[in-house]
Amino acid sequence: MVNKTALAVHGPGREPPPNPARKRRGRGRPKGASAGRVRERLLEAARELFLRYGYRAVSSRQIGAAAGVNFAMIRYYFGGKPGLYREILQGLVPPEIAGLDAMQVGRSPPKLADILSNITRVWAANPWIAGFVLREVLVPGGPMRTMFLREFPERLAPIVERALRAEIERGALRSDLDPKLLVLSVVSLAVFPFLGFPLTSRVFGVRNDEEFVTRFLRHTQALLACGVAPGGRPA
Repeated sequence: MVNKTALAVHGPGREPPPNPARKRRGRGRPKGASAGRVRERLLEAARELFLRYGYRAVSSRQIGAAAGVNFAMIRYYFGGKPGLYREILQGLVPPEIAGLDAMQVGRSPPKLADILSNITRVWAANPWIAGFVLREVLVPGGPMRTMFLREFPERLAPIVERALRAEIERGALRSDLDPKLLVLSVVSLAVFPFLGFPLTSRVFGVRNDEEFVTRFLRHTQALLACGVAPGGRPA
């Protein structure tokens, strides 16, 4: 029988998400160390299914079946499928940056180079993010655009902006820079190579491995710090 939801989302000829046969699962809540593993299995299964079929075409039952656990655990751990999706998005924010809003008074904010490195490494280490953003967020009427904006850019941008303002105030960055536009520049430099991976990998040799990421960060940090004019001076 054709999955009508998947057909509506993906159109004719697109493979609908699987609906595996039910497996026997233990009753009740996981105990001890197994609880953390169940939670991670649900996140892994959801990431794969959301990326392959889209958020709307995947049910909680299908996620539970792919993870090999009772789908009721999604509600137990995440409050439902939207909460599971939100948890995946929150995992995209580097811990070093997510903790900035709770930073203690007197503690030094991270440097611009560290912020750039953290964002770049998250995108490089999670190649599934690009496909997810392209399918679910950037396309017209993307089903998860609102949640993505609320949980990722709208939460991340002000935190990074505050850190960069602190860098400007202590004289580590030029005082004539617009902090908000500087955030845009940093995110663009860190994200685009991996967001456009099918293109950038062929044209510019972008890769997800440590050798490329280290070389890319060295180049990008030097570009931000010194510009492109000889001697680091404006032409």
